[in-house]
Amino acid sequence: MLILQVLTGLPKPESLRDFDSHELIVRLSEQLFDYPFWLQDLSHLPLFCGLAWLWSWFLGPPCSLSSALTNKALLLSLGYGIFNELIQAFIPQRFPSMGDLVMNSLGVTVGVYLHSFLSKTAQKKAAASPV
Repeated sequence: MLILQVLTGLPKPESLRDFDSHELIVRLSEQLFDYPFWLQDLSHLPLFCGLAWLWSWFLGPPCSLSSALTNKALLLSLGYGIFNELIQAFIPQRFPSMGDLVMNSLGVTVGVYLHSFLSKTAQKKAAASPV
């Protein structure tokens, strides 16, 4: 989650230069902000999908759709997605974005659902195949 926070919470290069940051950090920020804004928003989906997948793999997928709302992986990932957006209010030249929050939430939902679906499919396949 630390890597995800760095990727999505790094200040813009101008702010880093104002703070006299190390050139390596400034160049990383330049690379992160060197693509179109819509693509920056879209990049949240796979990042949070991966995060939710990993938490779901570690904590276990939801057993059913009704249990998804109490699934620890889903709640932890969604909570982090909200935190990730709110913390940007305190980062120079950054701001919380509803678009980013939607993409974070969509990525989390897809990640948990995809892991759950593929886990159930693998279990069914393992149960059906003779040992």
